[in-house]
Amino acid sequence: MKTLIVEDTLINQEFLKMIMEDWGQCVVVETGEAALEAFREALEAKDPFDLIFMDIMLPGMDGLQALENIRAIEAEFGVPEQEQTRTIVTTALDDDANASRAFIQGQALAYITKPIRQEKIETELRNFGMIE
Repeated sequence: MKTLIVEDTLINQEFLKMIMEDWGQCVVVETGEAALEAFREALEAKDPFDLIFMDIMLPGMDGLQALENIRAIEAEFGVPEQEQTRTIVTTALDDDANASRAFIQGQALAYITKPIRQEKIETELRNFGMIE
């Protein structure tokens, strides 16, 4: 499983990477702009990401804007909706407006509020059928 971790806080980067490295390669970026670049490069190389962890509060472009742009890149590359990269939005914000936007506009599959717990991540990955 190839995972893109978009997170600007070092401790959260390291925590997510520690968990996800057991299942495969991880690429960590700190901004929405860097996420778009990494995502596009992976599609161009025909080595797409299987999973994205996207923080909402990022410097520059926020995580929801980045996710909406990632969906546009997938459309540009002809990725069918059912094959879009699975995305878990991570945030300290626990509000309905951001959750709704994540699911509706960004087609996120899960929304996890911080602090992130390993059990929650594993539950979501099982729900996605990505781990047993």
